[in-house]
Amino acid sequence: MDRRLGIRVKLRVSGALKPQLAVENLHVDYAGTANPFGKGDATVTCTVHNTGNATLSARQAVSVTGPFGWLRARAGGIAATPELLPGESWKVKVPVHGVAPAVSLTAEATLSPLLTDASGTTTPLKEVQATAHGWAVPWTLLVLVVVVIAGLVGWFLLVRRARSRRKVREEARVQSAVEKALRERTTPENGQR
Repeated sequence: MDRRLGIRVKLRVSGALKPQLAVENLHVDYAGTANPFGKGDATVTCTVHNTGNATLSARQAVSVTGPFGWLRARAGGIAATPELLPGESWKVKVPVHGVAPAVSLTAEATLSPLLTDASGTTTPLKEVQATAHGWAVPWTLLVLVVVVIAGLVGWFLLVRRARSRRKVREEARVQSAVEKALRERTTPENGQR
């Protein structure tokens, strides 16, 4: 029987300390809802990459906004990343609920890197932010708008056609009355002219 035991040892090697995290491959996807006036869910995915020379973890915050920063929805309850060794990456997938289908979405991921030294003291570092853009087309609302517009155009064409038919009938009635009046006028009454 073979037994092995691992012990984690944190060492500080002399030299310049350059702790740094990067957010890579940030992407946002939108999943709409059947309700034409409802909000859907977005999924923000990214890779957290330790590009520095120190072990780091990070608190994460993710939000999704519509055009001009309006209609902000924040993701709640995002776990911190595990401690990442230099050069190590961690894939993150965060659901964001209650996102308005504002056609154009902007996802923003913010990392607050945390450096823990050998004594166990945690020091927050400068925040790292990244943004990505995606689409959130409200398809059910667009279909509803197209149906309403098609109905209005159809109604307008039917009203126009009915007016045209009434006008033709009225002109025919007037023409018939004029012809009858001319015939009565030009035919001799009781043989006189």
